Amino acid sequence: MLGHNKRLEHKLKDHGGKQAWATVLESEKQWSSTGGVNVAPGQAGSMTIHQKIELRVEPEGEPTFEATVHQVFNDLHGWHIPEEGWSVIVIYDPNDHSKLVIDVDKMPVGPGVARDEAIARHEKVMARVRDPEARRQQIEEMKANAVAQAQGGIALQEMMANVAAQAPAALPKPDVADQLTKLADLRDRGVLSDAEFEAQKAKILATD
Repeated sequence: MLGHNKRLEHKLKDHGGKQAWATVLESEKQWSSTGGVNVAPGQAGSMTIHQKIELRVEPEGEPTFEATVHQVFNDLHGWHIPEEGWSVIVIYDPNDHSKLVIDVDKMPVGPGVARDEAIARHEKVMARVRDPEARRQQIEEMKANAVAQAQGGIALQEMMANVAAQAPAALPKPDVADQLTKLADLRDRGVLSDAEFEAQKAKILATD
């Protein structure tokens, strides 16, 4: 069964086909094909990947069943090729489970991710992509965030400059000659011994 069969997909949607979550049990690349140089995403010439996918379908309120589809993926659908453990949405014939396709317009969900939350996020993104006004607002928000970040960087630089300007100036370094003169005066008046004078003199010269 060629899963990427639009006629089957439309037939299932128009004649009682049901949607269900399915878990990928195995995903194996069969081959790839291309019609030439890719001109634009999804146009003739784009490379396509032919994938064999084993699924465990989990219909709501019905027994689970397993199915195999041969699905085609290309850059029109963003190359979202589901791997083992991922979840996908399928459309199937409740009377013939061999008639089944993966809904490639729905984002596959990675292992450990809440399915409903992931789909809701994807639908929100797609709605924004399809809505010119929403896209314009998104661009404006991105611009505003960029300006705010730039202004924040400028404010930080100004603050650091103010801190540096307000910092007390370093105390002037004591004059060595003046210190030695005062030290000699203390020695001459008998306040310091010759040994103490030499010791203090050495300290003063060492810090110069």
